[in-house]
Amino acid sequence: MSTLTTVLAAAVGLTASILAPNPTSDTNDGLIAELAKQIRDNYVFPKIGQATADHLLAQSRDGVYDGLNDEQLSASLNEELRDFTHDLHFGVRMLPSDWEMSEDAENEDEEESQPLTPEQIAEIRLINAPNGFTHVQRLDGNIGYLEMTGFHQYDMAREDADAAMQLLAGSSALIVDLRKNGGGDPATVQHVSSYLFDPDEPVHLNSLYFRPSDETTEFWTHSEINTQYAMPEVPVYVLTSSYTFSAAEEFSYNLQSLERATIVGETTGGGAHPINRVVVDNRFSVSIPVGRAINPITQTNWEGTGVHPDIAVPANKALDTAIEQILTKLVEQGDENARWGLISLQSQNNPIALSASDLAEYAGQYTDRELMVEDTTLKYRRKGRPSWSSLIALGEDRFVIDGYDGFMMTFERDGSGNITRIVGSYQQGHSDSSDRE
Repeated sequence: MSTLTTVLAAAVGLTASILAPNPTSDTNDGLIAELAKQIRDNYVFPKIGQATADHLLAQSRDGVYDGLNDEQLSASLNEELRDFTHDLHFGVRMLPSDWEMSEDAENEDEEESQPLTPEQIAEIRLINAPNGFTHVQRLDGNIGYLEMTGFHQYDMAREDADAAMQLLAGSSALIVDLRKNGGGDPATVQHVSSYLFDPDEPVHLNSLYFRPSDETTEFWTHSEINTQYAMPEVPVYVLTSSYTFSAAEEFSYNLQSLERATIVGETTGGGAHPINRVVVDNRFSVSIPVGRAINPITQTNWEGTGVHPDIAVPANKALDTAIEQILTKLVEQGDENARWGLISLQSQNNPIALSASDLAEYAGQYTDRELMVEDTTLKYRRKGRPSWSSLIALGEDRFVIDGYDGFMMTFERDGSGNITRIVGSYQQGHSDSSDRE
């Protein structure tokens, strides 16, 4: 089964055996010849595959690889293949000296996925991040947040995906965080994406062409999900970074092309070629790109260019940017919970800096409240209480209490611009006021 990031393919012609180390070889001509043949016969673009094979053989004839030990040779070939083809899916790595190939080797590090309740899934993800689902959370403003560090193998990730989407169902908006996601299985991309469209109307997401079989596989949304938790109308925001790669890029590119999501963050890594992994000379595992993605709308893909965000910001600012975008739109629609979420976010990220003289205008005694300026901070407390709290200015005579959500203080003025009272607004919906003395 081919995936966009890691294809676990049986090695060609390799029988079960324990491999002996090969620290140094005077000549690596045989290995290079075997590698060149694999690339010539399987690389997704035949002309480039032939040119790459010819290049490696010429380098070998010139003695470039002579005398290199396995560690040096793997590093040299890895760099050479990527530089020559500009295809970051090429990869060469040493096999450990005690590496053993068996029929089950491709699954030796993977555990069986067990059905979990939604409550269990939310807790376990935070600890072990099973199958790439790192974090599932409901943020202020009823925003669903899903962090995925990988689109793991479909038959293992499916139940986790279903449980995560059940937890997120009913969100006013959804954020899918792929900033630490290096890729995975396109079938898992397909499954998660299916929750974002109408289950009764299949949508063509992407196609993958594979050169070895000369076949093209189409990926459509499907109804093999818990359809009651589908969110076809919920706004979707996808967070990206320069690390976001392969299947994570496919997810982003698919949704962007279908105008189903807003991409926020950085341009992604630029890898759109599925790979097969083969063992060469019983010494190296080599990832060879054998296919390419074909988007049904653009008729191309993100190879070499990456997915360009709709809202370009540094990766570490992407989450706050997406939240602010979502909350602002929800506030415009009259969502009161979103208004308080936006107030909290603005107090953290965009406080207004006021001078001590500006703050002094607000200081004084009110009916049951009092304020004073300490250095460059406006302090507040209810009369009779021992401790003071710091206020954060949001602008337009509005302040919130540092470290306390759900309350905002607005200063009202008379026709001459003098402050006459404080109006306290609470997230629960009520308010109170204090006249200036």
